[in-house]
Amino acid sequence: MKLDEFIKKVKNQSESFGFCFESKPRKAKNAVWRENIHPEREEDFRKGAYFGLINADEEPTGAYSDFSLVIFPNIECSHFVIALGVGSLGFNKDFTVATLPWLRRSFSKLRNDKYAGKQFFKVDFSDIESPSAILNHMDGVEDLREVISKYSTVLPACQIVEVEKYSEEEVYGIVWQWLATYAAFREVGNNKDQRGEIRKYLPPAKDLDDYSEDAIYRHLLEERFIILQGAPGTGKTWTANKIAEQHFSGDGRKTFFEQFHAETTYSDFVYGIRPKTDGTSLSYEEHYGILINAIEYANSGNPTLLIIDEINRANLSSVLGPVFYLFEKNAGERSNYIELGSKKITKLPENLYVIATMNTADRSLAVVDFALRRRFSWITLRPHAIEAQEGQIFMKDEFERFSELFSRYASSEELNLQPGQSYFIAENAEAWNRRLRYELVPLMKEYFNEGYLKSAISEFSDYVYDNLGIDLYE
Repeated sequence: MKLDEFIKKVKNQSESFGFCFESKPRKAKNAVWRENIHPEREEDFRKGAYFGLINADEEPTGAYSDFSLVIFPNIECSHFVIALGVGSLGFNKDFTVATLPWLRRSFSKLRNDKYAGKQFFKVDFSDIESPSAILNHMDGVEDLREVISKYSTVLPACQIVEVEKYSEEEVYGIVWQWLATYAAFREVGNNKDQRGEIRKYLPPAKDLDDYSEDAIYRHLLEERFIILQGAPGTGKTWTANKIAEQHFSGDGRKTFFEQFHAETTYSDFVYGIRPKTDGTSLSYEEHYGILINAIEYANSGNPTLLIIDEINRANLSSVLGPVFYLFEKNAGERSNYIELGSKKITKLPENLYVIATMNTADRSLAVVDFALRRRFSWITLRPHAIEAQEGQIFMKDEFERFSELFSRYASSEELNLQPGQSYFIAENAEAWNRRLRYELVPLMKEYFNEGYLKSAISEFSDYVYDNLGIDLYE
């Protein structure tokens, strides 16, 4: 691949995405093309040869500020580093966007297992003091070490591309994805064709989880004890009940269901002594909870499922007590046993399966014990688009608007608050407006009042006014 041809193609593709380097009739300048390339001066390539795009109000030469898309090639163009970089003058207009999780998430979509060990993304894109991890992975591209060392603190995202390892089409495909992501960030694209060209090369959102009941059921068979965690509306209880209906009903199969709450006790769930009176005398009798009933049923040889809904709403140490010891998938036979009245239990039956659910948006709940985390397999159900059942509609545009709001403003922890897909199912537009007003607006206001997603308040307020004609805050 020839360097001059490479540079020309990148510039042409930039213009096809909508970058305009000179103001023209009906076209405003929206970027500056930088090209610090001198093929006759080999030493320049070690110290700082690069080309790329910077903000429209920056100078064509000299130091600049804010985010740029920059490519550092070696003189043979046998390899290069492509990066989202910050100019040596630091931030001017881009600092606020640099602090938004959205920017990092946009560029993190470029991650690909195929380029493992060649892609590097800082956790904080506003950090221009810490060096990029790329410096630890320069083997094979030593001739670029000096220039990358010079700029590594201001490279929030970058990738090493070794041209000989890929076809020319693949190399350009990598560059076009980075360029399209930068174009989307800069919101260029003045017409339908340009915006379509950008979307063509934007990397798709990666969702590695399979939310189907069949996939979760297969995981349950392998792990035996699983916890479905997620925000309200992501289908945790629905999924557990669907698995119960499909795989643990009929032919001797059975499901036991218990919903935990703040007052759930060991005697409710496992075993206790309860008073009994016949009107004249008081006596006490043993009470076996739903866990023991599920164990007894499984001991008869039938596949058995125990669903524990909202497992973290109870004081788990108190509720589980000594039976906590039994939730061990690969314990085998034990000499120690748990004595519960007249029963002695050394392990849970192999055909007893447990699905628990946990609401990650309930901020009042205590952190789950690490020992419990070790004993269960955790599956996070995230909000995702679905097909509505007959007689209902899925408000796809509204769901995507909420997803964009959380993607832009939510921290990693706050993503656990995003309302799930079930909130966006309605019979008609009028029913959706009621759900928005009486369910989602109060939920979002509660988040804001608790100090979450503060940066999203204004945008959500405008959204509510546009859709409902009411002010979020009077």
